[in-house]
Amino acid sequence: VSPASLIAVGQCGNQIGCCFWDLALREHAAVNQVPSYNLFPFFLSFRVVGDGGSISKGKICSLKARAVLIDMEEGVVNEILQGPLRDVFDSKQLITDISGSGNNWAVGHKVFGSLYQEQILEKLRKSAEHCDCLQCFFIIHSMGGGTGSGLGTFLLKVLEDEFPEVYRFVTSVYPSAEDDVITSPYNSILAMKELNEHADCVLPIDNQNVLYVCSS
Repeated sequence: VSPASLIAVGQCGNQIGCCFWDLALREHAAVNQVPSYNLFPFFLSFRVVGDGGSISKGKICSLKARAVLIDMEEGVVNEILQGPLRDVFDSKQLITDISGSGNNWAVGHKVFGSLYQEQILEKLRKSAEHCDCLQCFFIIHSMGGGTGSGLGTFLLKVLEDEFPEVYRFVTSVYPSAEDDVITSPYNSILAMKELNEHADCVLPIDNQNVLYVCSS
């Protein structure tokens, strides 16, 4: 598999991203003795000791994710940095704010997009520098939230301008019919236009179906 960089945007994107990295680490620890199988595309470097198993007990003692974490609130990112995966992430590859996007696509896309564009570009370039032949960016975000839908789709345009030859794969979590955020349908519609114009591949996920799978 060719090198890739994962970008988690918003509360939903970072929560799913954290679960992805936890699973990726456990998978790698479980099969690292098999020469033909590894997760190099997602990691900068690694050193595994022992026989795999618990991440929090230090079985994987040196590893950095090819990741950029972005959220306009600090809560979820702070939880990640205080959790068992804290050493996996480069603290210089994080972008947070304190006010949030207020479940408003326009705030995430227009306000925070313009405000953080240069910082985002800097993080993306640094992430790309660690790849000998970067093939794609994976973006995880929600369609209903302000940061996920707004800043997440703004990020697509930035990637298209800065890395036009690198594929942009997007995992988009769509709100369910029972979503209690009144602006989520509008955020989704506005975000879909941007996805249609700037994403190479979109992997849609229905939030309610994911909840059903996880609870069954």
